[in-house]
Amino acid sequence: MPRSRAERWMLAPVALALLDADARIVDANDELLRLLDVPDVDAVAGRRVGDLLTVGGRIYWETHLEPRLHEAGRVDEVAVELRTPGGREPVLLTAIERDCHGERLVDVAMLGARERSRFEHELVGARRAAEAAERQVRLLHGTAAELASAAGVDGVARVLLRVAGALLGARSAALWVARDGGPLRRWGEADEVEPPTVDEIAETTTRPDGKVVVPLRTAGALLGVLVLTPRDAPGAEPLDPATLAAAGQVAALALARAHMHEQSVSVASELQRAMLADGIVHDPRVQVLARYRPGVDDLQVGGDWYDTFRVTPDTLALSVGDVVGRGLAAATAMGQLRTAARAAADAELGPVQVVERLDRFVDRTGTGFMTSLVYAELDLVEGVLRYSCAGHLPPLHVRPDGDATYLWNARSTPLGVRAPTPRAADTLRLAPGDLVVLYTDGVVERRDRSLESGLDELAEIVTNAFAAGLTGEEVLAALVAQAPEHDDACLLAVRWLGPGTGSADEERAV
Repeated sequence: MPRSRAERWMLAPVALALLDADARIVDANDELLRLLDVPDVDAVAGRRVGDLLTVGGRIYWETHLEPRLHEAGRVDEVAVELRTPGGREPVLLTAIERDCHGERLVDVAMLGARERSRFEHELVGARRAAEAAERQVRLLHGTAAELASAAGVDGVARVLLRVAGALLGARSAALWVARDGGPLRRWGEADEVEPPTVDEIAETTTRPDGKVVVPLRTAGALLGVLVLTPRDAPGAEPLDPATLAAAGQVAALALARAHMHEQSVSVASELQRAMLADGIVHDPRVQVLARYRPGVDDLQVGGDWYDTFRVTPDTLALSVGDVVGRGLAAATAMGQLRTAARAAADAELGPVQVVERLDRFVDRTGTGFMTSLVYAELDLVEGVLRYSCAGHLPPLHVRPDGDATYLWNARSTPLGVRAPTPRAADTLRLAPGDLVVLYTDGVVERRDRSLESGLDELAEIVTNAFAAGLTGEEVLAALVAQAPEHDDACLLAVRWLGPGTGSADEERAV
């Protein structure tokens, strides 16, 4: 037999209640009585519905839901919790206000939401885990990007300590680095931090005081250890060992790359120094001084060069060149051109023919296109200087009385660049004690001044050095030291002492 409406209301699987105008219970179905564990309606009749809820739910009902119900006539699926003998029971409360024969009544339905609450908690947990993973990836990406720009162990160490505070959330950090397979040594200065122990370098460890010790390992080798101190400000997030361990792997790779880079730099630097070291000729009739500084600090090699060598026993060849570019590629091209210049020189030729031979070398090999070069030959007996400038800045001629002149003649295009006008050469007769300075653009060019000002300054420094009696080494060191760090700087100074004068004791090379 079909059940009556009252029976269906009473037996509904949803907790139902009927409230009067004061939100007091008039009637309740079996499901609500079951949840409240009461025998009949009389046990709850007259109680306000807010009294059935937890403290937070009652306050929310009184301050938000009931006023909203009076104003809008209904509230839908509001998450609250019933107080039951078995504990809190999450429900979704829906209330609809209606008029029944002039009397205000409120129908309330409370749908069990335990499964939904569990799902929402799991959803919130999953969202938090996803946000944490995204944050970790973002931090690791930022760490890798910062470290990618660092070169050399010291560069990586500086970036790593900066990243520890800016990205990884540490108040401070201390770093120990192993160099060349040696023991760990503290890098830089920082707050006093206990060094890592043997037990702490196996894996990322959190100390009792909250500091996190992160070993920096790659391919089984320990390259360093990072110790991070957490921030102590209120509300500061604790350090995340998992993120720090992943960051440590990134840092270890950067340190491994830095070690390989330094080894390459050491080899390249030694090769270039060895190459330039044989560029100083020793002869009692001439004094030769040279200085070179590459413009790439982390590489220590570049494309500028100087060279002196004998064409004949009484003829000294001088060359200073500047290959376009910097670093290893420029240094490689420089070595080839410097060697080619030696091979091109011949007693039967002059500067023009030597430069033309270098043009053909550039055309044939593709090496050194647009290189600028000044090539000169000095007769050590007569003091006659013959020179040619292929796209290079003019040599500086300084007399002992302080008079300085730039040699603007004999100019032509850089190597490999064909022009309607042929290569040119000029001749200058030196007096005993005269000085000729060959240099590259890194010595005189600045972004904040004109080339003319740079040339004037070079001439002034050299002439003042004559007057002050400074040694050639001091002058060249000062000139190169003030050159911009981003560009190679090279100087070659040659003083003709006269025929048959001077002695080996007077020869000095920088």
